[in-house]
Amino acid sequence: MTLLLIFLIVFLIGPFLFKALVAMPPSLQAIRALGAVVLAAFLIAIGLRYGFLRYWSDSLWLLGAVALALWAAWIGVIALVVQALRRADPRPAMRRWSGVLGVVGTTVPWFGLVLANLMRST
Repeated sequence: MTLLLIFLIVFLIGPFLFKALVAMPPSLQAIRALGAVVLAAFLIAIGLRYGFLRYWSDSLWLLGAVALALWAAWIGVIALVVQALRRADPRPAMRRWSGVLGVVGTTVPWFGLVLANLMRST
């Protein structure tokens, strides 16, 4: 049940979040804004991890919040790279292929989680 819920989150929310982050036209302002989003998500994850160190081994919710913040930072980094590529090459082919590869890239953590689960169970 947990893996199914994570699957739905990763394969539904991740691509939609990515598409929302790259919806604005590629500009230096958009790249700076995405950099700020990535930094904020990463700092939230680090703050939760080390700010609540006492509760780290007891709280599954804390682990989930840190994982979600790191995943949001991951999606932000992908969006940042895609915006930089689109700014460097504004042709429609770059826009199309960078969007497809970016959406696929948001799901990479799912495959790592499944592989870790598979290795743990054997």
